[in-house]
Amino acid sequence: MAWRLLRLEPLGLQEGPASPPEPEAFRPLEEPWEAKRGGKAPWPEPLYFVDGRERAEALVAQGPRLALLGCVAAGAVALTGGRVEVLGLRVRRVGVGLEEALWAGELVYEPAPTLGEGLEGLMAGLRAAREALERKVAEGLSEGLLVVDGPVRLLREGPLLGYIKTHWVRYLPKEREALLEALAPGERTPAFRVHRKGLELASWYVRLPLPPEGLRPPLAGLLRVETPLSGPFLELADLSLGLFPALASHPVKDPRAPQNLLPVGGLERELSRRMGRPEVVGRMLARYLGGAR
Repeated sequence: MAWRLLRLEPLGLQEGPASPPEPEAFRPLEEPWEAKRGGKAPWPEPLYFVDGRERAEALVAQGPRLALLGCVAAGAVALTGGRVEVLGLRVRRVGVGLEEALWAGELVYEPAPTLGEGLEGLMAGLRAAREALERKVAEGLSEGLLVVDGPVRLLREGPLLGYIKTHWVRYLPKEREALLEALAPGERTPAFRVHRKGLELASWYVRLPLPPEGLRPPLAGLLRVETPLSGPFLELADLSLGLFPALASHPVKDPRAPQNLLPVGGLERELSRRMGRPEVVGRMLARYLGGAR
């Protein structure tokens, strides 16, 4: 029995965060609990930024079975001596729930496992495919400082930072949260411990520069940064105060400013270009797999 197209760009299956786990008991790594400022420490070179994208393209059925067709992409940007270089771009089309490759004209969707039941399990499988591609890109980068867009999910020999732009989980007890609103641009909170999926991490919040005009919510311009606890986390925490504010984007050029850093914004645009235009992909899927509603 052939696979049949049910829906293009399935509603509710677009790129987004996984359901985050609740954090464990709060454990500060620095005291007193007050804003900290750092110096202008030079960045290690090369400075790498790794990011990935995922896109749910279609929901298909074979009798009672469902599969999610999607595209994942990942790559890196290297900053060295004032030069910017894009590295290791990878793009894959995957069919989460397929047992063998599915062809739709020039498009080939490789099988990928589901990670759970129903539509959530399909989306989790697509997310896992994107994370695996990001790991492959990161494994090809040596020396220097590696910065990943999102939580730390891997370990490496050299220094590593992950940064989180949206705050779905409350990591601080209520009596410590007041410091988040009080942070000025270029300041950070003290570091605290985070335990996630077998990883022991140090984490802290950094306030990015904000344009003077307009109203904004109290947590605007906040990044949560994390790094393996086994590394020089205090040194990296101070270094982050010069790194992230200097690379923050401006709302004139990026609606997700300032959290969407300049190197990552450019990388995302290139990844999106290589993934192909959604409307072109949709027409090919409709042509080869049948009409969609």
